[in-house]
Amino acid sequence: MSRNSLFVTEGRVKKAYSRALVQASRKEVTKKIMSRQAEIFSKSTALKKLIGNRLGWVDIVSRMKRQVPRIEQFGQQVFKDRLCHVVLMGMGGSSLCPELFKLAFRKHPRLKTFDVIDSTDPVTVKALVRKIDPRKTLFIVSSKSGSTIETRSHMVFFIDYLERAGVKQIGKHFVAITDKGSALEKMGKQYRFRKIFLNPADIGGRYSALSYFGLVPGFFAGVDLQKLLESAGIMEKAIRERTGEINPALVLGTLMATAAKNGVDKLTFVASKKAAPLVPWIEQLIGESTGKKGKGIIPIEAEQSGTLASYGQDRLFVSLRLSSERSDPNRSLFDKLIKRGYPVVRIEMESLHEIGAQFLLWEAATAVAGYHLHINPFDEPNVSESKANTAAILKAYQESGQFDNMAPTAQFKHLALVGHSGRRYTRNEMNDLKKVLKKFFSGLKQPEYLSLLGYFKEDNATEKEFAQVRSLIQSKKKVATLRGYGPRFLHSIGQLYKGGPPNGRFVVFVKQKYEHLDIPGQFFDFGQLISAQAIGDARALAERNLPMLVVAIDGSPSRGLKEFNSLVQSVLK
Repeated sequence: MSRNSLFVTEGRVKKAYSRALVQASRKEVTKKIMSRQAEIFSKSTALKKLIGNRLGWVDIVSRMKRQVPRIEQFGQQVFKDRLCHVVLMGMGGSSLCPELFKLAFRKHPRLKTFDVIDSTDPVTVKALVRKIDPRKTLFIVSSKSGSTIETRSHMVFFIDYLERAGVKQIGKHFVAITDKGSALEKMGKQYRFRKIFLNPADIGGRYSALSYFGLVPGFFAGVDLQKLLESAGIMEKAIRERTGEINPALVLGTLMATAAKNGVDKLTFVASKKAAPLVPWIEQLIGESTGKKGKGIIPIEAEQSGTLASYGQDRLFVSLRLSSERSDPNRSLFDKLIKRGYPVVRIEMESLHEIGAQFLLWEAATAVAGYHLHINPFDEPNVSESKANTAAILKAYQESGQFDNMAPTAQFKHLALVGHSGRRYTRNEMNDLKKVLKKFFSGLKQPEYLSLLGYFKEDNATEKEFAQVRSLIQSKKKVATLRGYGPRFLHSIGQLYKGGPPNGRFVVFVKQKYEHLDIPGQFFDFGQLISAQAIGDARALAERNLPMLVVAIDGSPSRGLKEFNSLVQSVLK
């Protein structure tokens, strides 16, 4: 069924979907969302006020079109001042959209490098330091509140780095994107930042891609901002004016929610090489927006395409590609999925700049899904838990002078089990990591899923190992698999892990020893910060008694993952 560039096959949820679509059409759900009528989400006066202050994204396109010349003028002045490296520091929506632009468009032709930093791993920070020239670098500090511990740590580190490099007028090397009255605005004025972009305050982080949070770094990534907003404007018009089965956001949001309510909650993305950078941004939007009150849509990103036999009945598939890509290697797979009754969505973009339209489509569709699931898609009630745990761990370290390390038990080569929850293990099992894994994986089946979480630098080697173990588990256990890197996922799908359906099993990988790298003005360094973040989130998962293992890797993360993979292979054979 065609929806312009959106093609939907409802599959086994067709009847439930059709009923829900009729009901949502009668209630004029998309019309009310796009006109900021928060009452469709709640009758509570207080909650309606909070939701109303998160709906600024519905008309952001027209507002930001007027700001494009200002952004471009700012960027051209940066180039005139011979700054040729740009670094974006942020978390969640503030970093995932710029990362998407970097992967899709690479960089502005007048730049040597454009990078995004959202990791507290010392190796990652040091690698960035080696890549840039401090005298020729512009740092974009992107934070709605200005109090995010990762972004604030990056900012003070690079301010100190420039000072030690003898850079004069340090403020000329920094620009802030934040809300009016935030701590970041105050600090930007204190250091005389080159520019402070004050974003509309009525937009939440994951809905901010078409605001300053996306457009300013987007310019430096080489995005044609006018084309991006033009495509978003066309989508906005379709969402506002179309009704029923020809409204793309209503169709997509209703299908996602209806499928989830009927046990088909694994939203599995199969993207072409050029479209793939969009998926992590969608993952955050859907995971953080819907994963609460024990409900949620579980986005599956970067999972290798399997055979029909490797997929459970809990899958809804999304194909993302550019129409200009001649071959579609997944066409045959999707034809088979449709014949088997799987719900399927196919989306084709004419060009990469149609990512602007995709931003608005998925934002509106996620809001529609929130309506059907009877949740507030604009809050993130469980994100603060891991933050509070991290703060408590760091405070305990400050008071005692000792860092809260978890004691190793079962070991194998360069791996050691340092924590677990959700399963009881005998003393004999706790001395043998293979036995622990055997019990951990026993009984794993749909609707469960497995998530692998690494608190270390993301690179090609770690991605290769994650992909191999995910493929193995998918083929042997027929369950969906995810992977993520901390602390990035804490500001993304981490909300769903703690607040969504309690069907996840987790393996958290930490480094046995992190490198030392000072954070100026703090009593802890980057290595201690990422350790505290890993332990803090593990505690949040353990408090829910979710099946979890915390595995420490001695030395190279990719080598440790390879050893883990060999263990899993022996356990699941």
